[in-house]
Amino acid sequence: MNGIKIIGRGKYIPKNEITSKFLAEKFALTEEYIYKVSGIKSRWYGNKEDTLENMAYKASIDAIKNGNVNYEDIDLIIVATTSSNQMMPGISYKVQALLNIGNCMCIDILAGCSGFINAFDIAYGYIEVGKVNTALVIGVEKLSTAVDLKDMSTAILFGDGAGATIIAKSEKVKKYYSKIKSQGQEAEYLTYEVGKKLIMDGTKIYKYAVSEVPKIINETLNDAKVNIKDINNIVLHQSNTRIMNSIAKKLGLHKEKVFSNIENVGNTFCASIPIALTEINLIDGEYLLMCGYGGGLNTGCIILEI
Repeated sequence: MNGIKIIGRGKYIPKNEITSKFLAEKFALTEEYIYKVSGIKSRWYGNKEDTLENMAYKASIDAIKNGNVNYEDIDLIIVATTSSNQMMPGISYKVQALLNIGNCMCIDILAGCSGFINAFDIAYGYIEVGKVNTALVIGVEKLSTAVDLKDMSTAILFGDGAGATIIAKSEKVKKYYSKIKSQGQEAEYLTYEVGKKLIMDGTKIYKYAVSEVPKIINETLNDAKVNIKDINNIVLHQSNTRIMNSIAKKLGLHKEKVFSNIENVGNTFCASIPIALTEINLIDGEYLLMCGYGGGLNTGCIILEI
């Protein structure tokens, strides 16, 4: 098989800005302290109309328009989220209805913060075996409903948003390598139950991320027989800058080699990577590396040729 190509990218960020100045006053901190530990200046909260399906739909419309994609060409919608409190129908089915796409397969997945990587890899698999031609892959979160606003460690990090990426079968042979690992034995480090608040052991998550992420990236690079210096765009889950900088250092990279938009968007779990993809320049023939990590615990890395 030839592999895949990215043909559309879109995002939706809500309008209600939650500044670090606001949170600093709430927690009797300084803006400088919040920025030092998180790298975030703004995160955004959705209003009542910003449901998961509406945010996912708006990001999808953005991707469809930017990619000049025909709605009816989409034959798979797959959504990654941790924020849904409704089991049936899934968000992907609601997006299908909003887009009014007739002949389409819909899937929702629950794989923690790196769920977009799992969703992207599943979509790739369907395309690779010939069951699907064009897939709409969405990461969407409304973490404002899950955050305990009395818990400084999570309130300063998380925000809402949606990102959508449309991928299709490539006419040219393009490299694609992926590796996904799960560690359910350590799931208690980051948990969320519907009706309750998100709980995170920040120290344990930090240790896990700076250990496991460089490891899975190096394993995927070895499988692909690609040197990290030949990767043109490196997009990590936008967790916090301390984690991302530590990962870059372990990989022998200057921190500026790893894309970051967390300062103005915050940590949006499953939405962070597809939102980031809308802000980078993808050039035909270059390499993109994406790596997600977090709740599950789940770690996933994809290297693909654009």
